[in-house]
Amino acid sequence: MKKQLLVTAMLTMALAATACSKKSDPAETTVETTVETTAETTAETTEAEDIDEDSMSGYITAVNGKILTVQNDEDNTVKDYDVTDAEIIQEYAFTEGDWVEIFFPAETTENPVPVLRVEVLESVIAQISADVDPSEEVTIKEVGTDTVTFTAEDGESYTVNTANAYIVGKMAADTKATITYIGDLDDSPLAVKIVTEDSYDTDDAEKSAFTGKIAKTDDESLVLISAHEDFYTFVSDEIDFSEYNVGDRVQVFYTGSIMEKEIPAVKVVKK
Repeated sequence: MKKQLLVTAMLTMALAATACSKKSDPAETTVETTVETTAETTAETTEAEDIDEDSMSGYITAVNGKILTVQNDEDNTVKDYDVTDAEIIQEYAFTEGDWVEIFFPAETTENPVPVLRVEVLESVIAQISADVDPSEEVTIKEVGTDTVTFTAEDGESYTVNTANAYIVGKMAADTKATITYIGDLDDSPLAVKIVTEDSYDTDDAEKSAFTGKIAKTDDESLVLISAHEDFYTFVSDEIDFSEYNVGDRVQVFYTGSIMEKEIPAVKVVKK
């Protein structure tokens, strides 16, 4: 009986030793996995860095989720571009009419074209936002030759230069008005439009105009200089600017913002 128990014990120990010898070393497994993962990541990174890029610029003609339809501004061809995995450089959401620059893998034949990164060069939404010049609801305190001093909504008093302003209504002390201006209220800004309270509902109050001397003119544009010696360029395909001369004082009615690079002119009136 003792011999049988001894044999049984020896067999049990042998089986246990065999089982232990078949188990993997956790440390070795971790090292092997880490090495393999690092190698794979390095290979993927190298592959990504080795991608040859091509680019194009054009205008968005349609936005369908992550797919942008863009018309190339060089050859007018239209293609779909997938921006799902792209690096996107933008301030506002994509909109039809945005001018964009798109980078994609060179010689790709995929449709839609997979985009690596896209940058919005000109945004329609940004332009709409820029079409609204700053304005302030005020109470006029004093009217000077080319200035108006007023109390603003914050209770502080400010003075604006009115030499180039389009004025609708009669300005007088204690009159409420809306003043549209260029610059910082703390630094004598340039008023471009003043509408007094009694004229808020008139057609003239809906218009925008700028008065100044002509600094330059040609068939397609008219440049006015302001009291702050800044230049404002007005353009139109319908107005004949050739009849106006440098030095003439005129009032130009326009649309959009006075801060645009080229301001769309509607009408010119000599002053």
